Amino acid sequence: MQLIQARLHGAPRTVTTKHGERTVADAFDGQGNKHTIWRNVGEMKHLTNGSVVKLAIDSKGKVSLVGEPESLAPVAPAEPLKLPFEAEMKLKQQMGFQTPQPSRSVEIADYIGRLGKLYSHCLETAVNIPTSIELESTAVKDIATTMFIQTVRRFDL
Repeated sequence: MQLIQARLHGAPRTVTTKHGERTVADAFDGQGNKHTIWRNVGEMKHLTNGSVVKLAIDSKGKVSLVGEPESLAPVAPAEPLKLPFEAEMKLKQQMGFQTPQPSRSVEIADYIGRLGKLYSHCLETAVNIPTSIELESTAVKDIATTMFIQTVRRFDL
């Protein structure tokens, strides 16, 4: 059993599963690893985006919230979670970013402009998705960002 501290990324949300309604939250530890926490409905309602929680991870990888949810006081968001330097550089490399050279400023400006147009197109597409419910602006932004990232990865942009 491993005990770790993690920071919630987004507020807990309620989802419907084949086992009924459950509350789910995503948390990132200090190394940038994502952990998904599943609880009964309402058990994490006092937690907010940025709350620090203690998690227990068993030998099979199951994540559990340590302590009773009522006793976990919400913590005001502190500074953003920083990835270790190597993890940040690896993520930037996967996204196609390189250390800019001063002589390449025109090429960089062109690349950023093309990425901006691509993200704008993804955002426009996400806004026009036909749904039976009205999507919140954060949901539209998240959908557009996902489309953008997947497009960049798929076509090695």
